[in-house]
Formats: sequence, structure tokens, C-alpha cells
Amino acid sequence: MKKSLPRLVFSVLVACLASRVVAADAIPPVQVFVPGFTARELPLQLRNLNNLVYAPDGRLFALGYDGNVHQLRDTDGDGLEDSSSLFWDNKGSEIPASIGMAWGPGGLYIASRGKILHLRDKGDGTSELQTVTSGWPAPTIAAGSNLDAVGLAVDAKGNIWFGLGADAWRSAYRVDPKTGVSHYNVASERGTIIRLSPDWQRREIIATGLRFPVSLAFNAAGDLFCSDQEGATWLPNGNPFDELLHIQPGRHYGFPPRHPRHLPGVIDEPSVFDYGPQHQSTCGVHFNEPVAGGTAIFGPAWWRGDVFVAGESRGKIWRTKLVKSAAGYVAKNDLIASLNLLVLDAVPTPAGDLLVCGHTGKPDWGTGPQGIGKLYKLSYTGRSAPQPVLAYAASPTETRVIFDRALDPAQWRTLAKQSAITQGVHVAAGDRFEAFAPGYQVVKDQRTVARSEVPVLSAVLAPDLRSLTLRTAPRTEATNYAVKLPEGPAGNRPADAVRREIAQQAAIDVLTDLTGVEAEWRDAAGAVQWRGWLPHADLQVARELTAASEEHARLFAFLKTPGKLTLRTQLDLHLMLRPAIQPGAKLDFEYPAELVTVAFKSAGSLAVKTLGARVEQKSAGELQFTIQSQPGTWQPLELTLTTGAAEPVLEVAWHTAEDHRPRALPLRRVLLPWARPAAAAPAETKRVIPEIAGGDWARGKAVFGSAQAACAVCHEVRGEGGIVGPDLSNLVHRDYASVLQDIVEPSAAINPDRIAYVVELKDGTSAMGVVLEESPAALVLADATGAKRTLARPAIASMKASAVSLMPPGLWQNLTTQQQRDLMTFLLTEPAAK
Repeated sequence: MKKSLPRLVFSVLVACLASRVVAADAIPPVQVFVPGFTARELPLQLRNLNNLVYAPDGRLFALGYDGNVHQLRDTDGDGLEDSSSLFWDNKGSEIPASIGMAWGPGGLYIASRGKILHLRDKGDGTSELQTVTSGWPAPTIAAGSNLDAVGLAVDAKGNIWFGLGADAWRSAYRVDPKTGVSHYNVASERGTIIRLSPDWQRREIIATGLRFPVSLAFNAAGDLFCSDQEGATWLPNGNPFDELLHIQPGRHYGFPPRHPRHLPGVIDEPSVFDYGPQHQSTCGVHFNEPVAGGTAIFGPAWWRGDVFVAGESRGKIWRTKLVKSAAGYVAKNDLIASLNLLVLDAVPTPAGDLLVCGHTGKPDWGTGPQGIGKLYKLSYTGRSAPQPVLAYAASPTETRVIFDRALDPAQWRTLAKQSAITQGVHVAAGDRFEAFAPGYQVVKDQRTVARSEVPVLSAVLAPDLRSLTLRTAPRTEATNYAVKLPEGPAGNRPADAVRREIAQQAAIDVLTDLTGVEAEWRDAAGAVQWRGWLPHADLQVARELTAASEEHARLFAFLKTPGKLTLRTQLDLHLMLRPAIQPGAKLDFEYPAELVTVAFKSAGSLAVKTLGARVEQKSAGELQFTIQSQPGTWQPLELTLTTGAAEPVLEVAWHTAEDHRPRALPLRRVLLPWARPAAAAPAETKRVIPEIAGGDWARGKAVFGSAQAACAVCHEVRGEGGIVGPDLSNLVHRDYASVLQDIVEPSAAINPDRIAYVVELKDGTSAMGVVLEESPAALVLADATGAKRTLARPAIASMKASAVSLMPPGLWQNLTTQQQRDLMTFLLTEPAAK
């Protein structure tokens, strides 16, 4: 049978892209995407680590997934920690699996299940455990590792800030299926950021609408940020992406989002940045400032103040630059490294390195509390290497990359031949080095969405040698463009066993798009002195994001002299206070149109031109226009600013008719004047799973509940079954291969929803099971048969997380081929509508 033309083209495209992918066995454990950096593995064998923290005196602590807290030391002065001692020995499992640790008055503070813990520093290399606060309502639906309190930071006054996970992470509105009434309570402590007073006596809800704020951090200005994890897989438009949030008092952060019936009275605060494509699992958040009395930062000087964000489920480390404008923060993001590791944390060190920890094993969960993790240290050793500062579309046919210093022309002779540009909605920098991805169906779908190569026709270096331009055929589709550049004649760097340096592929990978502003400055005589690109129309944002570019420094010097600056752009004003609607998302309502006002403030003479809206003069130097936003329609904008003898001021903000608080425009909403919206996502097609062809949902439900399969003894699906094992209701969002792996190899990736523990009793016996309940007096353990056993605390000698799953192997092999198809049909598909 002949292939259709679109399918044939797609097949050729996939074949072309395959040639760009790095072979799995050639992907380094750590691949850095900017030159001048080395990566080394620490010579330590520790169980998987969740957090890294420096004390003010420079001591380094690591929180283990197993609850142990280690102090790490460099004993031979080679810059790599090589020794570990227990600051807290968790042999009694007093600290359950936890994530979120920070230094504060008197020692370490840990966000944990049902309480905030304090490890008081005894001064002898050990600590004493104390409970700081507890007593909030338990979640209606338990999360991974029964995570409860997550993410923690301590401010300069000693206030302890922490997050509480959502009440019901996969059914956030908590709608009663019989009455249709929502039981979500916005006044509850669940799904919030909480501030605890320095005396540990007063808890205060600061912000609501959080799903899982895994990491919290203050920047140098004292503003609080956190990572929050994607939730749209389970709740349409509930955190469509993993997010970076600026936490502000009284704001609601969109999980669950506003709903006309279930939650009509909130305003969903937009994120500062979304990390895509969907399913990144953002974790550690740390600002690039000197720590523990040091003076160094990680990377070049212009990286100072940037935030490093760890992406667990795809092994990523991002550097996100933040600019605080008068209306709020604007973010610009760059991927700096990809790892063959589930990255949990990445922290700057006192010496100016970046220390990274993570879990081994396969996504989404890794090898669990007993698995052996890894630690890496990234160092800025090649300080003379030119660093990419900006990548942008200079015109429909030109992509420009700006560097912070001059390039050596001899190193770029093969620029046109070895450069490559790939375009697509789910394209990201460094995709060819992505070693793994989580087993969700949406991730599988991302890889089937068309992407294409943009042939590089020629390449040139600018006369000042600080930028290079790649010329291509015209492209105007506002989508992602990943640029791969050659690193130079040094080529791939081999491993150095003596220095423990990891081999590196020669790679400079950056991501660009069609965002930005066309700018032109004319002097007082009307002659054009500068023409080019800016990332934003707000001049403070533009100046700070381009600070390391000499080309842009020239522009801002011109702007202090008499002349006129003209800016041309388009604004995407659709769904400003609504979550971005994911392709395929099925909402039970329609968002109403928004009335959006865009406001401009300038110290000089300012003219504003747009279409379809009247520009109003609010006061001297303040203009605005208001328009009803429409999907797929961008608002053209031209600004003309008279410049003079002082630093020019041009502030840009927006608000809506329902919320007049000003906010900053994110970069993704500022488009070049010639850009056009990306092609609409293809219509959703029915999911086809070839492996379950011939399977029957009803028969599969019977297999699930049968004694032969024994699934329902431990697992719940759609409210039916046991509670010993993880709730499997979300498997309809997973792909066949990953679910099969979990059944056939239950210990390959330990699901954190229900971690098994081995409890040794003082009478010489032992027990193994999942902790269902615990108190200071006793704990309730459930074994693989679903039987419960209460163990008195005084009778317990030791307790540790199991290295293997409670689920016995061999259950899959007990089933016939037809039963296997039926069971997977039940697990992976929704029941037919009645």
C-alpha cells in the first residue's frame, strides 16, 4: 500500500532528524551547552539525594531520599567532596522521604510529611531532631512518597516559609460525583505557601493555588520564588507547564484554576516562566549569588543573580535571568546542561562552582530511597571562552547569536557546514542529548508532532567578531527554533580520569523564536545610527537582558543623546489571566473574552500607534489603550520615544477589566512585527494503542479485581480497590511501554506514592510494608496482601526504606495473553460512555 504524501514527507523528516540525534551510548553523563565549562563526578557513593545546602560557615549538607542527612567534605583539597559523615542518622526513619531543606537559626530545617522538622546543630558534627510545627489537614489524596510539606526557605528575619502540596493533586476541585458540588476550600492550608514566625508559634497563609511547590528561594532583593509542577495531565489547564512563580501575598497561582462553577472568585496569577515542553518536573531553585561568605558566582559575571532550576524527569539544568520591572518580573531562559540523571538540585558553591545531585534509574521515579545516586560539580574553567548572550531572529532570513567577547575567526571556518536549525512547537535546545523522558502519553505525542530542519544557506561573522549570523530561507512562523553551533577546532573533549573530568561532546546549543521588537534610533539630524532587535519594549527589561552585548550597549549609549527611538512589535493579549489551553484539553466551559489594557509610562515625549483601539492620554508621559483580546489575533504596536541627555524611561505594563493590578508582559507575548501565529495544532485524534488491540475494558476490570492478578488488593482505580499501593487512576495518561515496565519490573523505578519500609523489631522479628498511619506512639503497616499491622514505637529497633517494591514480580506471567490485553485496556483507557 502506498504511503500518503504527508506521511511520506513525515517519514523522510524523521529519518533526517534521526541523523541529528546523538547515539545513546555517546551521550555524556553531563553535557554542558556553553563553552568553557568542565564537569566532574564526586567520588562518593551515597543513596539518592534530594537537597543540597550550604551553612553560613561553608559546611555542606545533603538530604537523602532515605531521610539521612550527610555532611560532605573535601579532604584532599582537589575541589571535590570525597568524604561523608552523618549529621543525622535516620535509622529509626523519624524523617520520612522529604524534599525541601534550608539552613536557618540553629541548624537545618526540613519540610516533611505532616510537620516541619529542625535538626539542631549540636556543634559536634551531629544534630538533634525537633518538630517545629505540625497539625495542618492531611491531603485528601496522598502524593508521591506521601509528600505533604514541600519546599522550604528561611528569610533574613528567621521566618520559615514552606509549601503544602495540593489537597487532591489529580482532582483538585474535589467535585462530589453525586451532587456536582466542589469541596475545594481556598481558605485551607492545603496547596499554599505558608510563613511560620521565627518563634514557631504563628502560621500564616501567604498564597494559594499551588500544586507542589518543590523548591523555594529568596533572591538578593528579598523576593520569594518557587518551582511548581505541571498538573494539566490530570486537570485540564491546571498548571499546563512546570512553572517558576514569584510568590506575592494574597495571590492565587492557578491550581486549581478559576472555574465559573467550582471556583469563580479567584484571579489566577500568571507564572514568571513556563518550562516546556510539558512534563519537566521542576525541582531545585537557587539564585546565583555568593554563598557561605564567598565572593564567587558560577559562570561569567553577567550570570550573577540568575536562577538555576533543576528539571528532574528529563535531566535538565536551566539558567533563568530575571529582570524586575516596575510592573513585575520578566524572565529569559537558557538550557545550560543535560544529564543522564534525574536532577533534583543544582546549587552554587562558595568557590563558584555548581554542585548537582540526582537520582539514578528511570523516570518518573528512579531507584527510590535505597538507590545509589550521583553528585557532579560543574566548573567555569575556560574563562576566556566567548559565551553566547542572545539568540534572536534579526529578520525573516537571519538568525543572529551574540557573544560576550570576540570570536576567533579561525575557529569558525566550518560555521555554515556544521550549524543546524530545527523548528517545531516542542523543539528545545539540546534535544539530541535528551537521554530519557517520562512515560506519559503526552510526551510520546510531543515526539510525533512535526518538526523540520531549516537549511542554513550561509553564515557570517560580524566585523566586530562578537556575533554570527546564519542565513536561511524566509521563516515567519512563531514557533521554537533550536540552533546548534560548532564549538570550534578543539572538538569533543575526552575524559580525564586523573581530574575525574567527564568527556564532553562539542556543542553550543541555544533556543530562539520570533519574539522581540524591531528598534531604530535616529539622531537629531534624522540619520539612522542604530537599527536592530530588542527583547522587549520596556527599556529597563531590554537593557538588563542585553547588558552583556556590546552591540546593544551602543544603542543605550545613543539613547542618552538627542534623537528618536522607534519600536515596532506585536502583542499577543489572548488569555492574559487564564492558563494557556493545552492542545486536546477538554474544558467544561468557555473562557469569556478579556478586556485588556496596555499602559506605557515615559519620562520623555512618547507617541503610541496601534490598530482597533483608541490611545488615551492618562497624564503627562502616560498613555494606554484597551482592547478585547481575540484568539489568533495579535495587536500591532509602534512606539516613538524622544530621547535626550538622560537615561530614557519607557515602562510597559498591562491589566484587565477584572483585575487592575499591573503586571509585566512576558517575552513570549512580544512578537516581531513580521511574525505570524504558528499553524493550529492538528485536531485531536483517537488514541490508538496497538498492543491492546482486541482487549476488552470490562473483562480487564474483572482481571484487575481477580485473585489471580491480585491488583485490587493493593491498588485503587477510579475509587475502587486497595490503598496499599499507588493509585493507578492516572495510568490513562501513561504510555503502554512504561506501564508494562512497572508491572514486569516493579523495582526498576520505585514509585514514590507508596514506598515500602523494612521494620526490624526488638524481639528479633521483622515486618515489611507501606506506612499507612503513624503517630509518636505507633505506626500502621500494610503488607502486600493488604493486611494491616500496628507496631508500637517502643518495639521498633530500626526502620529503613526498602530497595525493592512491595509488588511481587511474576504477576504478569500468571496471566494469559488475552488477560494481559484486557487488563491493559482497563488501565490505559477510560470506560465507554454510558
